[in-house]
Parts: sequence; structure tokens; C-alpha cells
Amino acid sequence: IWLLLFYAYFHSTLNLLAELLCFGDRLFYRDWWNATDLYEFWNRWNTIVHDFCKRHVYNPLVNQLGFSKLLGSFVVFAISAFFHEYLVSVPLRMVRPWSFLSIIIQVPMALAVKRVKAENKTYGNMAVWISLILIQPIAILLYIQDMFYRDFVKH
Repeated sequence: IWLLLFYAYFHSTLNLLAELLCFGDRLFYRDWWNATDLYEFWNRWNTIVHDFCKRHVYNPLVNQLGFSKLLGSFVVFAISAFFHEYLVSVPLRMVRPWSFLSIIIQVPMALAVKRVKAENKTYGNMAVWISLILIQPIAILLYIQDMFYRDFVKH
């Protein structure tokens, strides 16, 4: 389902909109499926958002305010996690931490994968796919469970 939604949105829908609006820059994603660590995955997954966050959040934090690169990356991930949670919470009419945590947990996971990647890049790619196959769907299932309890279980 993830791959079908990716294809439907990032490839088909965005390219159709780009064609209709005569938008010349059509690089919406790069080869994220070959990423050898989570940082590389996030750089390649959604290039428009990545470039925006790097230009308007990360670079000012690191270059102008003197944040370390690690702290700057964490702040960008925290802001992204907040907006992901907001975009899920509003339509569902419930605030839960699942989307936020599923993104924030990838920061320490990315640091661990970076150490393992030095030995074998295949392990890093496996970590990317584990993140896609396990972490994100678990967050979605937790929302579904919370909605079920909210809507169908009487207290």
C-alpha cells in the first residue's frame, strides 16, 4: 500500500499537476529505495520538503545561529514531526503522539544505522526498509486502535 500511494501521489499526481501548471522542476524524489541510511532516505524521499527545510530551517540554525549539525538536524526532525502529527490529528479529531514519535525515533535509529553502515551498506538499506515496513505502519495501527476505542468502545 505504501508503494502504491507513493506512486499515485509523488509520481502520477505531482507530475500531472506539474504538466498542467507548466512547472519545469519535476524532481519530486530521488532513488530513496537505494538509500543506505535513514539520513540519505530523508534526503531522497521528498526533495521539495527536504530542500525547503534545509534552506529555511537547517541552514539558518547551523550557519547563522551556530547550532551543531546534529542539533540542527534534530530541530528539523522535531518540526517535521510536529507538522506530521498536526496533519494527522486534525482530520482524526484526536491528538496522539504516534506520528510525532514515529519520526523522532528515527533520529537515534539513524545515528545507530550510520555506525552499522560503515561495516556494510546493505544493513543501512535494511534499516530504511524496516523503518518503512514497521515503524510507520505501527503508528497508523495505533491511530486506528485509538479511533476504535473512541468511537466503538463504551466506557
